Amino acid sequence: MRALPRLFGLLLLGLLSSLLLLSSCETTRRREASDPTREAQRLNDEAGASLSGSSSSRQIMQLDGKGSVKYKLAQSVLAAALIRQLHDGTVIDRIMVRKAPGSEATQPVYYLIGMGHNSGSYRAIALPLRGTDDSTYYLTPNASRYVISGVGCPNCYFDFEDGHIIGTTCDDNSGGSSCTLKVLEANQVFVKARPDLPTKDAK
Repeated sequence: MRALPRLFGLLLLGLLSSLLLLSSCETTRRREASDPTREAQRLNDEAGASLSGSSSSRQIMQLDGKGSVKYKLAQSVLAAALIRQLHDGTVIDRIMVRKAPGSEATQPVYYLIGMGHNSGSYRAIALPLRGTDDSTYYLTPNASRYVISGVGCPNCYFDFEDGHIIGTTCDDNSGGSSCTLKVLEANQVFVKARPDLPTKDAK
């Protein structure tokens, strides 16, 4: 009979120890799930995976170990896509990717830029690229379009401030020459129209 209270006490002690251990594990699990660093990394990984798999986003370039640009698409393909985007008779004959002056070294901003002419007048288009952790840069459909039109100006330049395009400059504005900048939301550079829906240019 004396052994019965002792056995009961041991069982109670074991039960309390198990509950304490389970509570400790649950707290650790909760802490890991709510860790801001882990959560930010998870969201960043998910965003990168979503971006990589998007049919309307395209890899444009990747920086190698020396910081040199390695194009993921042929420049002729990029030029043809930008010509289709402008859709006003502009011929793009030069493609470049440029790091925006003033952008942070840890998170540099790069732009895809196409330059050419329309009826003898200077034209250019620039689109910001979205970078991922492996230094691959994508053009997404929500990237804005910065379009320059020159009048009597042989060359126009994008003006940057803190990594963003804020205006344009003509290299020779004598005699009434000028450059104008138009900022347009989003783009359809690589967006494919559904075959069952007519485009705005369809007859």
